[in-house]
Amino acid sequence: MEPSNTMKTTDSPQNLLHTIRKQLGYAKYVLLDGGHQEVRYKLRLKRLNSWAGTLLDQLASEGVLKPIDTPVESDIEVHMLCGHSHITMGIWSLWSLLRWADGKMTPVIQSDGSICPEDVLRFQQFFPQVRFIFPEDVKPWVEQRFAGSEFEFLRSFFGTHFFGPRLLASHMSEQARVVVGLDSDVLFFDRPTEIIERCAAAQNSRVLTSFRDEFDWVSVFAPVKEIEARCGTRIECAFNAGMVVLPKFGDEQFRFMERMLRAYTPEWRTHYFADQVLLALMAGEFGWHELPFSYQLGQETNSADAIAIHYISNQAVRPRYFSEGLPRLVGRQP
Repeated sequence: MEPSNTMKTTDSPQNLLHTIRKQLGYAKYVLLDGGHQEVRYKLRLKRLNSWAGTLLDQLASEGVLKPIDTPVESDIEVHMLCGHSHITMGIWSLWSLLRWADGKMTPVIQSDGSICPEDVLRFQQFFPQVRFIFPEDVKPWVEQRFAGSEFEFLRSFFGTHFFGPRLLASHMSEQARVVVGLDSDVLFFDRPTEIIERCAAAQNSRVLTSFRDEFDWVSVFAPVKEIEARCGTRIECAFNAGMVVLPKFGDEQFRFMERMLRAYTPEWRTHYFADQVLLALMAGEFGWHELPFSYQLGQETNSADAIAIHYISNQAVRPRYFSEGLPRLVGRQP
């Protein structure tokens, strides 16, 4: 018998030593460096997410959460970048919005590459006509739409930044005239009349619409004056990209983003907030409609009459998506 070419190398002394060092390093992080707080936080989120998934099935079986009929194509598309670990939140977020959409919005899930066939079926259980965009679907469109040197930086941004596909793939539909970008950590508790009205207005406007963010995250990216000086336009520092209403982008918007990316420093192009800064710059250039205070970011205490809340991703706010948001939405406690 010939020796196997797939011999395990994990048992070699070097690999065992490497594994032991990693385990000891992690133990030090958890026990001595405060990592136990992060571990407890992740375990808590995992338990809450599991409860939220069970609640979906329970309410579906009780007929409380009925499948929402949506058009396969429409003038308004709701795009959500989603991965396997956020499926449950994604369903809750979409359901909370689409129940008010009067069958006029098409839900589109953009996979981050981790969505599996079971996840597709899970979404279809609640939104039978939901569409999916996978990374391999978008690449040919981007290469054709942004061919040549004119969009060199935009094409590169699509291929190198995690949120690049979300920024561009949302605008590949031929029929859609308006794009609603929605994060999975946003919940709607009442009819979002202002958003519905802005979706109608955006079909004949270049103005962007979003929540107002009290946290100056733009300054985390770079000093505001430096951003505006390099990019040659003003920036809306309070613009929040968790829920945005956008006119479908065309050459004017794409050329503007290309110009901004060329003005970015190399470090800016790889920054986690690079796409949000692009949208905030677009809001400064093309105009921004700020939603009223009833559309809120996750705070220590949110208004009881808030129409929607964006439960931003930090340890103080995200668990409240489950412990406060879902109970308010459907009256069930974890």
